[in-house]
Amino acid sequence: RAFAMLLGIGLHGFMSFVPFPLPVWPAQDVNQHDGYFFALHAIHGFRLQLFFLVSGFFTAMMFRQRGLRGLIQHRAKRILLPLVVFTVLLSPTIIGIGIYGSALNAQRGGNATIWAAAKSGDVEAIHRHLAEGADPSQPDAAGLAPLSWAALLGQAEAAKALIGAGADVEATDSDGTTALHCAAFMGEVAVARLLVEHGADVNATSDDGGTPLSATEADELTTQFIAGMLQIPVDEKKMASGRAEIAKFLKAKGALPRQDAAEDPLAWLYLLVPGFEPIAGQLPEWAQAVAIVLAVNWLLAMIPIFAHLWFLYCLVWLVAGFAVVAWIARKLNWKPVPAWFVASPLRLLWLVPLTFVPQFFMVTTFGPDTAASPIPWPPMLAYYAVFFGFGALCHGQEAFEKKVGRLWPVSLLLAIPALLLGLHWFGLRGSLFFTSASNHLPDLLPNHLLCTLFSVLYAWLMVFGFIGLFRRFFPGGNQRIRYVADSSYWLYVMHLPPVMLLQIWVSDWPWPSAVKILGICAVSTAALLVIYEYAVRYTFIGAMLNGSKTRHNTDTFG
Repeated sequence: RAFAMLLGIGLHGFMSFVPFPLPVWPAQDVNQHDGYFFALHAIHGFRLQLFFLVSGFFTAMMFRQRGLRGLIQHRAKRILLPLVVFTVLLSPTIIGIGIYGSALNAQRGGNATIWAAAKSGDVEAIHRHLAEGADPSQPDAAGLAPLSWAALLGQAEAAKALIGAGADVEATDSDGTTALHCAAFMGEVAVARLLVEHGADVNATSDDGGTPLSATEADELTTQFIAGMLQIPVDEKKMASGRAEIAKFLKAKGALPRQDAAEDPLAWLYLLVPGFEPIAGQLPEWAQAVAIVLAVNWLLAMIPIFAHLWFLYCLVWLVAGFAVVAWIARKLNWKPVPAWFVASPLRLLWLVPLTFVPQFFMVTTFGPDTAASPIPWPPMLAYYAVFFGFGALCHGQEAFEKKVGRLWPVSLLLAIPALLLGLHWFGLRGSLFFTSASNHLPDLLPNHLLCTLFSVLYAWLMVFGFIGLFRRFFPGGNQRIRYVADSSYWLYVMHLPPVMLLQIWVSDWPWPSAVKILGICAVSTAALLVIYEYAVRYTFIGAMLNGSKTRHNTDTFG
């Protein structure tokens, strides 16, 4: 568990170096590289699965030691209470750091790419990138061309420079929108007029049937969601005035409204999840109804209330589920599962299909979704429940102690092709951030099925591989390892604010990314360890996290 938590610090430590298509992280480093995207998928694909399996094991152990009442009381103190306390303390801090990072990035006028230069309106940087061979119409990883970014942010001079360099005013982004759609959506009058003057089609239609005129009618929720995703500041009064002027201007030019918005019950969803329209259009009516329910649940579940502490909320649900099952098992006198059920290599024949089902409904990224809202995302809960439940079944099984993980080198070796194959079909399938190679359902479905299968196989192979690896190299008690395990809870809970701040401060330094990542992780971890030793471990905070301790008490946290 300590390894899984500390690995999370490393993962968050390089998040600012991952070239996300959308600015989902408050710091965007100048030295981003696709290799960190691969590392993100590799770690996310097994880290918390391992954590929840081990948590299930120790939950079953505690149940046998303390009974159901003792288990519930202990988990409430160690999980529910820290979740509430640290969410209240850290969520406003993390939001504030995000705002600070966005403001600082704007002040720095990031211009490392032609898209960044278009966002900041740096005409000189645009000309420099063009002289170096940049394509003025090429979309970035988010599917937006430089001209679209200039339109969204009202950078009229930047738009003029791009058009003068040959940027295609009719070019469409990944969802079929044009720069004129973007200018109309944000109410940027000067850019909208400029585009029309240079031949932009006032009746261009996006993939979901929207026109520039209909973009001026977007509701407040849709506007805030899309602007938030793109990290674009919204001046509501200015935008409303600009939209009204653009609508009047477009109508005078013969612009038409969207024709199908009132007839399509999923039209609102297409604005929030671009690219879903061609897929939903291929579904029968009953499947569209299911899609609406799932989409609403998913959108509500993605609200990041708990930030990085969402796993504690998930654990609360899983412990509650365990308590219900344990109570029923006791009442009905259920017998323990046979040893071969958990120890035999054939366990994958039931573990993989059982995990495959919830994974099938998660498409945000490679592997499981991350939902940080009090409204749970059922597929994610069901997915982690398989790992948690298997860990609980393994406790007390002598065969588990002797056999599971014994062939750990083989498991880790087989995990490599599983990861590579999974990422291959992930690239073809697409996700929230990447459009798929084909939106044709007969092509998309096989890609999704294969991505799902190999992501599940990768997770289980890595979990069993690391169980065996740790048994091989850390078989007995060790005070230093115990101290690391003890402190890992505190380190993970508190690491995000210092890591984010350091990433923001060094984001424009021309140092190698590896040096910056090591520095960010080392400095933040060292500072938190000092605080842990002298201000947390033997205080009420340490008692809340790990139980009461004295200088001679070396118990690990449970």
